[in-house]
Amino acid sequence: MTTRRDNHEARVDRVRRRLAALDVQGLLVTHLPNVRYLTGLRASAAAALIDADRVTLATDFRYVTAARALAAGSAVVAEVRDSYDEALRDLLRERALPRVGVEAASLTVKRWSWLNDSLDGAVALVPTDGVVEAERLIKDDEERERFRVAGRLLAGMTPSVLALVRRGRTEREIAADVERALAAAGFDDRAFETIVASGPRSALPHARPDGRRLDDGDLVVLDFGGVYDGYCVDLTRTACVGPPRDAAVRLHAAVLAAQSAAIAAVRPGVQVSTIDAAARDVIAQRGLADAFGHGTGHGLGVEVHEAPRIAPARQLERGGGDVAAQAGMVFTIEPGVYLPGVGGVRIEDDLLVTPAGCDVLTEAPRALAVC
Repeated sequence: MTTRRDNHEARVDRVRRRLAALDVQGLLVTHLPNVRYLTGLRASAAAALIDADRVTLATDFRYVTAARALAAGSAVVAEVRDSYDEALRDLLRERALPRVGVEAASLTVKRWSWLNDSLDGAVALVPTDGVVEAERLIKDDEERERFRVAGRLLAGMTPSVLALVRRGRTEREIAADVERALAAAGFDDRAFETIVASGPRSALPHARPDGRRLDDGDLVVLDFGGVYDGYCVDLTRTACVGPPRDAAVRLHAAVLAAQSAAIAAVRPGVQVSTIDAAARDVIAQRGLADAFGHGTGHGLGVEVHEAPRIAPARQLERGGGDVAAQAGMVFTIEPGVYLPGVGGVRIEDDLLVTPAGCDVLTEAPRALAVC
């Protein structure tokens, strides 16, 4: 039977195969989500050096016992006793690898300069981009099962979250209740700060909850997510306080149709920009093109926002690019429309791409909830 330790070793081996193409003999991993993905260690400070012979996991007293429990096969733990920069310098000198890749998006210019100067030419530090993230893009069997469980948990609590929406309650009160519900449902933590945006504030896609009290006719966007066994899931539904006005019904119908079209477009081989266009075209046909300004979705994993981005091709020229969907990818589909002074609607679900199409991981009613 495959264990988590086996999965971590397999991930490391796949990263090793990428190093030869980069003409480096090792990779210094400093982005904490990547350290966690490769080793299983969840820590606020750690680094890992991957080379052909071993994985060296560097961490301090707070996490060294946990790190040693995770170490397997060729992995060793190096305890950081003073500064991390000095420990990484000493580790690089000890391993004596001619060229070592570093995560350019994670290592600051200040740290890069110090490390480079202190190594005094003994090791060449080579900037790399997205080496580990390229492996994170396709979820293995263990990860897919975690997502299925987490998606069911999040979908299962959705009716009780919608029941929190009542006239006279504040956005902050509802958000606090949602986060308590996440813990009660079995999540380790919230995946991000819960969004509860009501009335005119629902036209702000990432509004932070404030003291506004819900009133009759308000549209209320509820965007919430949890971390389950290290993996993030994310869901959005829109409710209305009392009977919805015609404008609310029209907006919700447009977004629901757009989400349905995008979900129907998801299958292996389809470009992510095509999935985005499926949603965007529906909204444009309803005369709301200018009200949909963000991407249709984003990848999920050990971070709540990761590759792939589901967006127009012109927005994907940098970063991961306009990739084709592949079986094993997990991402959100979350079109929305936002009219200043009126309100907004967003509907979001999490999808796992399968060989035949996709599975919706967060199956919960999508109708406009009247509360």
